[in-house]
Amino acid sequence: MGGTQSSQSDPTTTVAGTGTGCSDGPRPIPKNFTLLHGCSTMEEHEHKIAADVAIAKGLEGKDALSALGFEFRFVPCELHMEEMNDNSPDEAEEDRHATQPSTKLSPKASCASFLSLSDESYGSGQRYQCCHDCATRLFYIGGSSAEMTDESPPSDASTIMITLSNRKQFIADGPHYDLIANIAQETAQSIMCSEFNLEWVTVCSDRNLGPDVKAMVDADHPLLLEEGENKAALHELLLGGGAATEEKKEDGVIPTDVSMNKTKATLLIATGRGKVRAGIFSRQHLLTAGIEIGTAWHFIREARLRRGWGIAVIDPNARGEGVGFDTFKRSFSRLFVADDASNNMSDESTKPMSRQESVNSLSTSAQSSSIYILAHSAGGGQLVRHLREDSTLLPSIKAIAFTDSSHNVQWCKSQPTLMEFLQQKNCVYVRSNDVRSSQSCVKVSSRGKDIQCGDERCSCITQASGKLVNTDTFWEHRFGKIKTLWAGSPDHSLANYAGRDAIWGHFDEHTKEVTTDEDARWVTGHK
Repeated sequence: MGGTQSSQSDPTTTVAGTGTGCSDGPRPIPKNFTLLHGCSTMEEHEHKIAADVAIAKGLEGKDALSALGFEFRFVPCELHMEEMNDNSPDEAEEDRHATQPSTKLSPKASCASFLSLSDESYGSGQRYQCCHDCATRLFYIGGSSAEMTDESPPSDASTIMITLSNRKQFIADGPHYDLIANIAQETAQSIMCSEFNLEWVTVCSDRNLGPDVKAMVDADHPLLLEEGENKAALHELLLGGGAATEEKKEDGVIPTDVSMNKTKATLLIATGRGKVRAGIFSRQHLLTAGIEIGTAWHFIREARLRRGWGIAVIDPNARGEGVGFDTFKRSFSRLFVADDASNNMSDESTKPMSRQESVNSLSTSAQSSSIYILAHSAGGGQLVRHLREDSTLLPSIKAIAFTDSSHNVQWCKSQPTLMEFLQQKNCVYVRSNDVRSSQSCVKVSSRGKDIQCGDERCSCITQASGKLVNTDTFWEHRFGKIKTLWAGSPDHSLANYAGRDAIWGHFDEHTKEVTTDEDARWVTGHK
């Protein structure tokens, strides 16, 4: 493809015609090594990586991505491709036969912006639509800013969608991968904030501990009142400022709850450890399969658009995975203590509550707001460890979905209430199809890597999403008698996406129970 080459020859083979591998000639290309697009030697390959690092310096998100020659573009499924091109039959016919999605679809940022999402559809479920086959994909758009001039804009012919098979031709392993993956994460977060009216809020600003820690929350979260530049505007909005309210409704995709509903449910999303950031489950799938597949997109969309819930997406890896639990703990406590503390402030006093006052207020208002939690991988272990240290909010937690979680109920031996809660119907464990157990044919290599049997008929591949797992004694010793479901994918990082319907089924089941309980309390209180 262009100047991209992948050497399948002997490791000493050189690309240039010299063929000697001498020190004064081009360095040999390692066997099975893939050069970046447009490069023909190792020197050019390395120069391209260094140039990209220099170009991205000082830039963030979409701007950095564009400067490096990449862009996220909406790619509709075949059905919606036809709908979008109804007014242009020639373009529709061309798109159906194209080997790559049409670049003319780039103005569409996401499935949410394409489908009908008016104020009437928010939370009502009447006009709400979504297509799981549409995706927002990463494209290579014809070269970085260092390779292009104003006279040579990228052409449609040079626009290529990034896939698992061609990824190394445009995103090299190592520092180059980290660079573009981090920028792609920032861009995906920005798109999710724009689509679902989320904002960043600082939850810990102690520089002695490291960089500021932020979380993505819905735009009417009380903690935003403490943000300097947003304080006045948000205070007016939350207290019912007419002009500010109308302006926010016009500008935002998602209308905010200006009445500051005390009973609004909140979905907390916690990702695993590593280099993924808030709302991102898999960097690889973000780059090669799309924003909707590699992030918490579907969960945020379902919570915001169909159910009208609040959102809290924490960033446990903000200060590095080594202090992930401390970051999780500070984020969780800050977000929810601040939320309920704000709800319980009187008109006479807006002074911050002491820790004990906060605990007392939470205890007396545990039923006022419901918390639903999606905890993935190490996020599940961090959640359980936090609840073991501080179970104040346990009465407010209505349901938890653990996806390939790393927790262990044996941690809670000295706390029978928590240990029992983790095994009750409020909690569900969604496991990817290759999680090791005595029932699985998945083996472990000497390097600790899972090895599937390769049989396409085997349960490690074919288990349907949402199907009940027959757990064994090892499983029950570690996770207890928690209801366990198959995610429907052998890929750990796809456990959330593949198991999304089962997860929402679990949340919705307990949403109904909360509604029933509230109705019962209302009737009892009015007898």
